[in-house]
Amino acid sequence: MFEIAAIVAPVFLVVLIGFGASKMRLIMDAEVDTILRFTTHFAVSALLFKATATLDLAEALDPATLASYYLSAFTVFAIGIFLARKLFNQRPGEAVASGFTALFANSVFLGLPIVERAYGEAGLAVGLAIVAVHAPLIYFVGVVTMESTARDGTGPVAALRKVAHTLSHNPLLIAVAAGIAVNLIGFPVPTAALEALELLAKAALPLGMFSIGATLTRYSLAGDLWITSVYVGLALILRPVLVAILAFGVFGIDAVAAKVAVMIAAMPGGINIYIFATLYKRSQALAANALLLGTALSIVSITIWLAVLG
Repeated sequence: MFEIAAIVAPVFLVVLIGFGASKMRLIMDAEVDTILRFTTHFAVSALLFKATATLDLAEALDPATLASYYLSAFTVFAIGIFLARKLFNQRPGEAVASGFTALFANSVFLGLPIVERAYGEAGLAVGLAIVAVHAPLIYFVGVVTMESTARDGTGPVAALRKVAHTLSHNPLLIAVAAGIAVNLIGFPVPTAALEALELLAKAALPLGMFSIGATLTRYSLAGDLWITSVYVGLALILRPVLVAILAFGVFGIDAVAAKVAVMIAAMPGGINIYIFATLYKRSQALAANALLLGTALSIVSITIWLAVLG
C-alpha cells in the first residue's frame, strides 16, 4: 500500500499546491490561464508530437486496447444520457451534457503521470496511444450527439462542420496529426529538434497538474449532489469496470496495456467537461460539481484501482 501511495501522492500533491497557490492568491487567474495555455499549446503538443512521431504505431495503436477503452467510454456516455432522461427528467440537450461529464476523462494531466509512475515507459506508450485520439474522438461524438438531439441543435451536418472547425484549430490534434504523418513518411527528425521537444514535453505534466489544481478554486459545489454522485460514480467506477471486463475478459490484451487502459478510464473528468457544458449552456452546475467532487474522490478511487490491478 505504501508503494501505491508513493505513486499517487506526488501527483495529487502537485494538484494541491496549485489549488493552495490560487486559493491564497499567490497566483492570479490570468496567470493560471497563461500557464494552462502554454501547457496545452506548447508543452503537451510537444509531448504528443514527439510520442506519435517516434512510437511504433503498429504496436502502440492496438485496436483491441483502443476498443476496450472507447467502447466502454461511449457505453457510459449512453447510460449517462439515459439516466438523465428517464431518472432525472432532463431535457435532451441537458442529458447529453450530463452524459459528457461521465465520458471525458482527465487523461493527460492526471492519467499520464500516474500511468508513467505506475507502469514505466511501456505503460506511458500505451497511455499516449489512448490520449492521442482521446480529445478529438470524444469531442466529435459529444458535439454530434448534442447537435443531433438538442431541440435547438442545428442538425448533424452543421455539427460535423462545427467539429471540423473546432478540431482543425486544436493544437493537440494538429500535433498528433503531424507526428503520425512524420512517423508514416519516415522523415528523420533532427536530434536537436527531438531534444528541444523533450525539454518542452518535460514541462507538460507538472504544469498541467498545477494548473488543474489552480483552476479548481473557480468552482464550488452547488445544486443536486445526488445527481453529481451518480455521474461521478459512472466515471470513477463503472467506466473502468467496463474497460477491465473488455480488456481482460473479452479481448485478453497484454497485461500492462490492459492495466493502463483501466487506469486512464479511472481518471476523473477534466476541465473539458465544464468547457463543453458552458459551450452549450447546459448542466453547468453538474459539470462543475463533477469536476470538483470527482477530482477529490479520485485520490481514493485511483489508489484502490492501483491496488486491485497490482
